[in-house]
Amino acid sequence: MAAEKLLTEAVCKAAKPKTGIYYLNDGAGLRMRIRPDGSRTWIFRYRLNGKEMSIGLGAYPTITLQIARAKALEARSIASKGINPSVEKKIAKAEQVSKSENTFGAIAQEWINHNKSDWSKTHLERNEFILKRYLLPDLAKLPIESINEAYLYSVIKKIYDRGIKVTANYARSITALIFSYARATHRATKNPARDMADNPYFKKPPIKHFKALPKEQVPELMSALNKEGDEQKLDIKTVCALKLAIYTGLRDNSIRGAKWSEIDFNKGIWTVPASRIKSRKEFKLPLPEQAIKALRILEPLTFRGADSYLLASKGKYGCMAENTLRLALHRLGFKVTIHGMRSLITNVLNEKGFNRDAIERQLDHHESNKVRASYLTSDFFEERIIMMQWFADWCDGKITSNVIPMRSVA
Repeated sequence: MAAEKLLTEAVCKAAKPKTGIYYLNDGAGLRMRIRPDGSRTWIFRYRLNGKEMSIGLGAYPTITLQIARAKALEARSIASKGINPSVEKKIAKAEQVSKSENTFGAIAQEWINHNKSDWSKTHLERNEFILKRYLLPDLAKLPIESINEAYLYSVIKKIYDRGIKVTANYARSITALIFSYARATHRATKNPARDMADNPYFKKPPIKHFKALPKEQVPELMSALNKEGDEQKLDIKTVCALKLAIYTGLRDNSIRGAKWSEIDFNKGIWTVPASRIKSRKEFKLPLPEQAIKALRILEPLTFRGADSYLLASKGKYGCMAENTLRLALHRLGFKVTIHGMRSLITNVLNEKGFNRDAIERQLDHHESNKVRASYLTSDFFEERIIMMQWFADWCDGKITSNVIPMRSVA
């Protein structure tokens, strides 16, 4: 009878190879195939739409007789519904592979690779650090679709309760972007991180405005930077970087990631590529004499070709680390950030009556009034040449009167 079970575990174990392939039948479509090399495999035969088909159920002894019978029963049930068990098996295997490939960790890395060419080095470093330190330990191996809001809340809450609230909010934002990327690439159907955006437990910290360097402290700072030999507390590259920040008003990451190809000594122009400027537009700025002097000091120390970094280092990214300049200022006794230099420039130049639009352009700020911005197309470069040379001279104590070379344009 077809339903009669003909095999036993003892018979299966005793099956020996022969010169050709042969089969041991267990009934109801299930049989064991024995090859000349000694391998033993379970095969289930079934009929679908009048055609005889077969599907492999796995190798013996990994798949025992009892397991093979259960698999055969499942396949028979699927076939009875007009569904091909072989196709179902392939779909299930594909879904299993998909789950292993679509973990949060794998998609997070893919998200980084997809976007890093558009990010500044600082932004890339920050995202990688937050992921590695706070998110991947708990989320990396989980299929992204299995992560729900309750679990993600516990991960973010753990960061928040350590007192690093800004980091916790940033971690949630990164997670939301990764889920958004997973949804866009059809590997997730929800975004629990975005659903948590208004969670009242995670209070947004108050906005802290960057403290400006008081203009009264500029002579003291410049004196500290101009010290030489044993009197100088800082590395010469750090000194030059701080001077470039003061004399140009560039942001920290634009300075640290700069390459020699951006500097035109003949024209006295620094051209920052769009990838390293906040506005995401190529930015040209004039170099006062003092900035050029700082660059000339750097040149023999770091120039190894046009593509080499101004502030080269042996660190992970080949250039000066993110907190170097801020910590250098603190070491000299000035509790400000590099952004404080930009605030100093704004305060001094506006106070002295320079063209407000030229000041804003120099700092890569853009007009918030869209109507006015549509008419304001000049980059005020010629004005900025004079303005920044005046400011560099003022920093060095060379300006002894309130007379300035140009006045605000009405």
